[in-house]
Amino acid sequence: MPATVASRTVSPPAVRVAPVASEVFDSDSADYADGFAIDTRDPKSPSTEQWARASLEQAPVALRWLIVVGWRFVLRLRLGPRQSPDHILGWKIIRRQPEDTVLELRSKFLTAHLVSRRAETHLSWSTFVRYDRRTAAFVWPPVSLVHRRTVPLALQLAAKRIQKACP
Repeated sequence: MPATVASRTVSPPAVRVAPVASEVFDSDSADYADGFAIDTRDPKSPSTEQWARASLEQAPVALRWLIVVGWRFVLRLRLGPRQSPDHILGWKIIRRQPEDTVLELRSKFLTAHLVSRRAETHLSWSTFVRYDRRTAAFVWPPVSLVHRRTVPLALQLAAKRIQKACP
């Protein structure tokens, strides 16, 4: 049961964890990897795809705008259709399982994968970035500073929305 403060649902904090890879891409070739996890408090919580959609597509407009601008104009990621069953906010779904969803995007200088995985009452979000050209080694490190603040926030906001929708 989520904690409440003055009749307000408090989402659990997202914590840093070891990244969780997937066999659908070569995680050993990643130049950067990180992971965050959140306690869903319910083993029957939505699928990992629903969590990914809640974290990215249903993020507040300002956060979603910041994310998409960073992807498109800083990282030059080639986003797919935003309103598509095979994409999540432009990221191509390359694996779709209830316990494991993997997203992929590429630019001219890097390839990125997001892995959303559920284990019992924990949901993890791992990011893997491979530098395909030297440019990535200069662009990604400062962007990663924003990334490491944005992912926990997106997870916490998604948890709050999901808790409200599934009391």
